Amino acid sequence: MKKLLVLFLLSSVALSIKAQEVDFKMKLPLNQPFKSAVTMKMDIDGEQSMIMDMATKSTITATKLEASNYTFENVTDAIKVDMDAGMMTVSYDSENPSEDPTSAMIGAQFEKMIGKKMIMVTSDKGKLISSEGIEGMENAFDNMGMTATYPDKPVKPGDTWSSEVEAKGVKTSANNKFIGKNADGYQVEAIGEMKDESGTKIGNFNANYTVDPETFFTKTANIKMEMEVQGQKIITEMVMNVTK
Repeated sequence: MKKLLVLFLLSSVALSIKAQEVDFKMKLPLNQPFKSAVTMKMDIDGEQSMIMDMATKSTITATKLEASNYTFENVTDAIKVDMDAGMMTVSYDSENPSEDPTSAMIGAQFEKMIGKKMIMVTSDKGKLISSEGIEGMENAFDNMGMTATYPDKPVKPGDTWSSEVEAKGVKTSANNKFIGKNADGYQVEAIGEMKDESGTKIGNFNANYTVDPETFFTKTANIKMEMEVQGQKIITEMVMNVTK
């Protein structure tokens, strides 16, 4: 009788742990647009010190699913930029254009993004396969805000897994952790570093994602990066919010 009780308790514990396991795999409806709002603050400390605040609105749509890979179209809808270079401050707002010459000059660099489409192919586990950005505006961290990289097998709160991605000459390595679930969704943390083509470390980052429990697509992302490029220290803080 005592053995049966022990077996029952062990089975109950095993079932409880199994019930907590989550198989992170994106399950997105095709051709259903999501609205993304990203705010980014960049602080550059060096010979040309500058603080830049940028807010971007865009529409993200999963247009194709082949095997386990999604093709995403990301269309930029609006951009607002505030730059402070010490002796000069300038702003640009695509939704409220200014006739100020300096603003127009900066706007010429950003307005080429409005209405333009960026294509990304990502596995259903969040790994970047390829990206095709806007000429002159490509970024090695395009995929970082859009989704975390998920594990190959189901995980329970507290489990960790590693991930690597290489894009545009930057290799990003991360240790990821499934924190748990709250009222907003699943919580995933990623802590890692970036290296250049020679293998030299150029920075590190800390990211926290809230993942939709149905689609497994990002609802919110908070990312902080610290990099050193050509003698300049760059600190970037980014917040992304996605809505249907």
